[in-house]
Amino acid sequence: MEHKIHEYNKIRFFDSPDKMKPIYSKGPILVDEDMGGLHMFENVCLTSNIDALRYRPDPDTALQGLIYFTNDDDILSNEKRCVPCSNHQPMENWDDDTSNNKDEKEDVGHKCGMNGLHAMFASSVGDWSNCIMKEENTKLMESYGQTQSPTNVSTIHFFQEPTFVLQFNALDMEKSLFDMLMTYLPHWDKFLGLANEDEGTDGFPFQSVISHSLEGCLSHSHNWFCEVLHQMYAFGEAKEIPWEGDENTLYCYRELYYNQVGYQRSLDHEGLVTKKNFGEFREILFRKFGLPRRRTVEDRLAEAEFEAKTNNKGKGGNNDGNGSGNDDGTKIIFYDNKLSEQTVWNEMESLISKARELEKFQNIKFVTAKDDFNKLSVAQQARKFNEADAVIMAHGQHMANAIFAVDGTSFVEVGCKVESLIGNPRFMELMDGKYRSVEKCTKKDNDAEGDDEAVCVKCKGKDDDIAFTMTPESFEKLIDDVVAGLQG
Repeated sequence: MEHKIHEYNKIRFFDSPDKMKPIYSKGPILVDEDMGGLHMFENVCLTSNIDALRYRPDPDTALQGLIYFTNDDDILSNEKRCVPCSNHQPMENWDDDTSNNKDEKEDVGHKCGMNGLHAMFASSVGDWSNCIMKEENTKLMESYGQTQSPTNVSTIHFFQEPTFVLQFNALDMEKSLFDMLMTYLPHWDKFLGLANEDEGTDGFPFQSVISHSLEGCLSHSHNWFCEVLHQMYAFGEAKEIPWEGDENTLYCYRELYYNQVGYQRSLDHEGLVTKKNFGEFREILFRKFGLPRRRTVEDRLAEAEFEAKTNNKGKGGNNDGNGSGNDDGTKIIFYDNKLSEQTVWNEMESLISKARELEKFQNIKFVTAKDDFNKLSVAQQARKFNEADAVIMAHGQHMANAIFAVDGTSFVEVGCKVESLIGNPRFMELMDGKYRSVEKCTKKDNDAEGDDEAVCVKCKGKDDDIAFTMTPESFEKLIDDVVAGLQG
């Protein structure tokens, strides 16, 4: 049978690995050394980790393997060169020899790569495919939770244009926001600025985008994070590459841009995500989703003043210092998460009913979100957060909608054990917001009474219980604290 090579739309197609001439990889090269996080590779191929969707309790779609081609005899003599390191420990840097993953690293005998992109080495596609099909390597990959796809490669698509690989956890919008976007945001701001400076250029260094995390992310997906990326014009005019995963087709790239997963999860690389670029990003979303309340206090006060003059009502509105423009008083939105399989707040409605009867809360507008957030459109979720002065909700990924809330909003996340990304003080500083978590009562909390009443929740057993309740006294004190915080 005669094997062929053909090229279409700047993609070179090989119907046999043997037809592909030897290539040698380069990278990673930092795109901007002052920012970090965004890397460029040359002549590499990508695989997908098919075990990651089975990870419990946290399945993940953000993990990929990278085949790095070399002619280094020491590497090629290693029988485990094609096996990725275990994913049990973080891998911060490509050349980091002091990784916590040291034991597994010594097992495979090569560099591990970096978070989200796990390195494998070979002399060619055929060499890699033969290597991973060896029984001992297959078993080792399974034990590491690193089974890769494709396996038995017969077809190669080699993309000639610079391509951005979009990696994120499509199953968790909060992780997507912090693990992908917080790294990419300063680069996006720079690329967008270059495009604005020179109208004849796009500003973005890549012409294509591919996502193995979620097919059609930028074209037809209604995934929360994909909608955000689409509305913010995240990749300029770059076109999305469609793909269909199978066991025989390998995707390779002449020039690949990789946004390091988790690089800015904790926002600990200071000076990259700033109030300016984060504010510009949110302003775009406020406009694109048609949100009713302006982002900043100053803008809301100016809008309220303009409306008052227009309506000939003097000062009008609720000029209470927070620029809410809301005549109905402070609005607090609650969510018990009952329709999900995650953290659930039992008897929340009963607590709200009792609080409404208290005279001191007559100017408080208590609103409950009754729909499952996962079933709402992104615009509907955004509006709920945007209209609130305070958000009090059962712990969960829906809290990523904080980016749609106005500056100065108070956020309270409630659960037996709360591990939150939006609760990062650096993130709250960007939002000009306040954050508080409410967790399981301790013995000291249970003994407190009167003015010392603790704000905590009752759980049946361990910290990881998914269902909890709260006493009326604790709930009342929580509302007191939130209102005082808004007024202060």
